[in-house]
Amino acid sequence: MDFVKGRLVRSKAGRDKTRTFAVVAAEGNMLWLADGRKRTLAAPKRKKVGHVAPTATVVATELLKSDQLLSEGIAAYDAAHPR
Repeated sequence: MDFVKGRLVRSKAGRDKTRTFAVVAAEGNMLWLADGRKRTLAAPKRKKVGHVAPTATVVATELLKSDQLLSEGIAAYDAAHPR
């Protein structure tokens, strides 16, 4: 599965295990992830591809324009797809 901008992923490792993030950028085997709360679009988290589980959901590019919209989109996804 490709890690395109906007794809939602769940962390499999680290202290943020099971949290949902959106891919902001991908380069090689590294991803930059944001959730709109702790990890903002201005300061995304860097994580290896092997440490995340991709979902089939790709959020609209409009949600990647602000932290609040991204946070609300991820919260709606988490409500519909519990861990």
